[in-house]
Amino acid sequence: MNIQAVVRQYILEKHLSGEYSDGFEDTTPLISSGIIDSIGVLDLVNFIETRFKIEFMPREIAPRNLETVEQIHLAIQKKLDSKSGVSSNP
Repeated sequence: MNIQAVVRQYILEKHLSGEYSDGFEDTTPLISSGIIDSIGVLDLVNFIETRFKIEFMPREIAPRNLETVEQIHLAIQKKLDSKSGVSSNP
């Protein structure tokens, strides 16, 4: 499963318009650029939790985890690793 591709496709289908209608990079700021607004963040988190069967704590719903597809991928992977008992620290 390619987490970044799944997240990118969801954002393309649900949130993209205007200057980013042709796509965006995994490093493109999603919140600060206005691609995703505050309601969109909640919608995205709901999608992620449902799709990947994980749960975000309220303090984790922040730009440091959700600003780019790369950051979203890292947050999801960290949760999946801890769920399966895999340590992401060497």
